[in-house]
Amino acid sequence: MKSAFYILLISLSSFVVFSNCNKSVSKDKNAQSLLLAGIAGSCFTIDSCFDQYVKTTDEGASFQVYDQSGNKIYARQSILDYNTYRPIASGSKWVTAITAMRAIDCNTSSVTYANCGTVTTNTCVTGGALSLSRTTGDILGWTGTKGTITLRQLLSFTSGLNAGGGNGSGQVSCISTLPVGATGTQKDSCVNEIRDQSTGTPGALYQYNSNHMAVAQRMLEVSCEKTWDTMFTQLIVTPLGWDASQAVWSGNIRSTEATDGSLSGAYGLSISPEHYARMLNALLTNGTAKNSSGANIANFLSTTSVTEILADQYNGAKIGYSQFSAFGYRWQYGLGNWRFCTTTDIPAECDRDLISHSIGINGFFPWLDKNRNYMAILAVNNIGRKNGLSLLPASSTSLFFAETVRPLIHLQIGR
Repeated sequence: MKSAFYILLISLSSFVVFSNCNKSVSKDKNAQSLLLAGIAGSCFTIDSCFDQYVKTTDEGASFQVYDQSGNKIYARQSILDYNTYRPIASGSKWVTAITAMRAIDCNTSSVTYANCGTVTTNTCVTGGALSLSRTTGDILGWTGTKGTITLRQLLSFTSGLNAGGGNGSGQVSCISTLPVGATGTQKDSCVNEIRDQSTGTPGALYQYNSNHMAVAQRMLEVSCEKTWDTMFTQLIVTPLGWDASQAVWSGNIRSTEATDGSLSGAYGLSISPEHYARMLNALLTNGTAKNSSGANIANFLSTTSVTEILADQYNGAKIGYSQFSAFGYRWQYGLGNWRFCTTTDIPAECDRDLISHSIGINGFFPWLDKNRNYMAILAVNNIGRKNGLSLLPASSTSLFFAETVRPLIHLQIGR
C-alpha cells in the first residue's frame, strides 16, 4: 500500500516539475523547499512526522487519533486548534451520507433511533417510504432513464449524472450561486439543469463530482417535506452538540458572499475536527455517536446504515473520473467515502487492508480503520497554499502524511 502511494506521489511531483518547465509559476522558494522536505523527508515518530508536515501548511494543523471506544489516544496541534471551525471541502460528503442514513433510520422507527427531531416514523414518505432504493422518478417526478436513478447511486456517484455534460469533477454553476433562503422552485430548477446536462447511464458509470449529492439533498428535502438546514440541524447538529452558528453549509466556500448551501453536500460544510469526531465515532462503533460532553449516543445510526455507508457501492459501474484513476489507482467508493486499499480488483483482499476516508481538496483528512478499530482526523485548510506548487493538490501531502504515520499508529495500538 505504502509503496504504491509513493509511486503516486512521485507521479504527481514529476507532473509538477514537467509542467513547470513549460509554464512560469510564481513561487515562494523557501516554502517550496519546506513542502518538498515534508514529502520526501524521513520521520520516525508521529510527533516528528506532524511537525514536519505542519511546516507545509497555510495556517497550521491538528491531528487526533481515537481508539475503538472513541477515546482519544493521540492529539497534537500547531496554530490550528482542535475546536476551530474551517471548511472541510469533500470531508462534507461523509456528513451528507450520514445525514441521509439518519433520515432513513428515523423514518423507519424514530422510537428506536436517537434524537430524530421532527424526522419521525413515516414522515419521509413523498414518493414512497424513504430508502436507498427510492428513485428520482418517485420523489422528483423525473421520467425516462434518469427517473430510475436511486438515492444509493447518488450517494455513491454512480448515478450517471455528468459534471456539466463533461468528464471532470466539476458541477453545474447554480449549486454555488443559489441565494440564501433559496425557494423550492429555485432548487428544482438547479437539479433539473443537472439532469438535462447529463448523458451517463444510471448505475453504469462512477464519476466523482458534486452534482450527485445536490440531487440527493433535494430528494431528501422533498421526501421529508423539510429543508436541508432543518434536517441537518435536527439529525446532526443538535444531538452532536455542534455549534449551529458555525456548522453551516455554503454554496461557495471560497467567496465572502453569502449563498445557500442546500445543494452543496459534496463540499460545503465548515466544522471542527473535535466535533467531526463525534459523528465519525458512529461508524467506528457500529452506530454509537458522541455528544458534547463525550457521552455515548446509542442508536445514532443502525448497524445496517453503517454497513451501507462503508460498503463497496460500485455494483459493476465503470470508473469514469476519479482523482486517483489518472495514475492507475482504482480505489473503490462507498456512500460519501473512499475505500482505500491495496488490492482493489478483489473485494475480499481489499477488505483485509482497508481504510475508509473522505479527504478534502484543502487537505482535511478523516479516516477510519475498521480492521484495527481506530479512527484519525488530520485537520488543515490549505485552499490558498503558500507553497506555490499550484499543480500539487494539498490533499496529496495529507495523504502522504497519513500513509507515513499509519504504521506508527499501528505500532502504538498493537494492531
